[in-house]
Amino acid sequence: MDENSLNIGEYLIQAIYKTGTRHVFGVPGDYILNFYAKLNKSPLKLINTSDEEAAAFAADAYARFTGFGVVCVTYTVGGLKVLNATACAFAEKSPILVIAGAPGYKEREKYQFLHHKPNKYDDSLRMFERITVASTGLDNPTEICQEIDRVIHTVLRLKRPGFIELPRDMVDMLVTPVSDHTDQVKKPDSSLQTEAVDALVHTINSAKQPVIMAGIGVLRYNLVSALESLAEKTNIPIVTTILGKSVLDERNTHFLGVYAGIIGDDAVRAYVESSDCVILAGMLLTDVDMGANTAVISPDVMVTLSDEECSIGKREFSVPGLMLLHDLLEKELRYHTMSGVPVPVRQRLPSFTPSDAKITTKSLVPAINSLIDDRTVLITEVGDAVMMSLDITIQRSGGYLCPVFYSTLGYSVPASIGVQAACPDLRPLVLSGDGAFQMTGMEVSTACRYHMNPIVIVLNNSGYGTERPMIDGSFNDVAGWKYHKIPEITGCGKGYLIRTEQEFVDALKEAYTSKELAILDVILDPDDISPQLRRLCQKFSQGVKQ
Repeated sequence: MDENSLNIGEYLIQAIYKTGTRHVFGVPGDYILNFYAKLNKSPLKLINTSDEEAAAFAADAYARFTGFGVVCVTYTVGGLKVLNATACAFAEKSPILVIAGAPGYKEREKYQFLHHKPNKYDDSLRMFERITVASTGLDNPTEICQEIDRVIHTVLRLKRPGFIELPRDMVDMLVTPVSDHTDQVKKPDSSLQTEAVDALVHTINSAKQPVIMAGIGVLRYNLVSALESLAEKTNIPIVTTILGKSVLDERNTHFLGVYAGIIGDDAVRAYVESSDCVILAGMLLTDVDMGANTAVISPDVMVTLSDEECSIGKREFSVPGLMLLHDLLEKELRYHTMSGVPVPVRQRLPSFTPSDAKITTKSLVPAINSLIDDRTVLITEVGDAVMMSLDITIQRSGGYLCPVFYSTLGYSVPASIGVQAACPDLRPLVLSGDGAFQMTGMEVSTACRYHMNPIVIVLNNSGYGTERPMIDGSFNDVAGWKYHKIPEITGCGKGYLIRTEQEFVDALKEAYTSKELAILDVILDPDDISPQLRRLCQKFSQGVKQ
């Protein structure tokens, strides 16, 4: 591209490429076709999914791995289908850019009604404004380059979605590129930063039983190494939240397990809740991460390090707390003893020898643990898939994905496409309930089209196992599919029908060895759920029945 004679479409492609992104996910439509044609000739690779929401889920997973993802769709019928996935990305701080085509401004003036228009022409833009950190309609030709840069840089800085509506009569308009956009971010007061660091050092050195609770922000801001160094320097143990699971390689000697209130491990829970200094690093204090709001941690012992602030008990400092991790490493910090620290969960899990006994949720976890490796990315749906995964040891930082806070279904199979686009040498292992799979699971055909090979485990218990313990009824049932037959439909991969422990282990071993896509159809009893899910449902059912 000649940087001195770019049109708007080319400028947008160039701006995306500068972020390091190399893939765009989406579904074409007439209002975005011209831009699609330019994408098709650009250095960016297009990955077309079967459904727009699935494209956005794939872009979300891509963003969680690379730091920026892009989904491109047409006006309203495409754009509004990605609202849910965009809301998920906003809630869980995933930096995706949504590009949606739109009618041209000239044709809007000429025609009152054009196809896909719901009410007013700017309805889609207004809806996205509520769930993005930056949005634009590209309506001022003299400011289009600045607007594109503003949206992209804000997404990168705040780790949340942005939205660009691209009118089709603007795509070929020539523009004069501007110098690179720079965010006018106010730098924290250096004296206040020093005061905050000194207070943190005093608090950590005075604590008798400190513990670090790591959240998703550590991953989003690339602070894993700093967190590991802090634990190594101070000998403070680490737990993660459910959303923050796999912030670090879970074989790390300082990692105890996942803290999730009454849902999680009892020994981990007791240790955290008796701590006199709980360092919350990059956490989102959500009801799920707090074990359905059953966490018992006094605000007085909380040290909060977020991307926006730092607080020690009731004392607050207006500085980005997460960024102070690097400052702490340069200070004299006490080396704490490990007396009283529970044995890590991974070391207390039972060994597993498969038998011909019926496969259950209880046996699935040790079976997966016996075969998972450091090239695996575990992607789970919400429900029992995520509850079972709490005790699965993830062997790489960032090797676990689940929209556990926003709790949308249908995420995992599309997310596997985003993961393999971002990191082709990694193998996604998908753990999905049958209800969630029926929403977006046929995107395995997209994986086949782009020569991807996720391993998909379908927990086939004939319905929504999370809802049955709360309030049951026929509304919790789903149609019975022969999931292991799907590869025959797509003409790609291999399916396995699994009823016993031995069949599961044999199938998973073969799937890992093979380079083919695999679908493991695991038959479970409808009432077979994990102890973690049962405890969660008991708590949530109180709210459901109010």
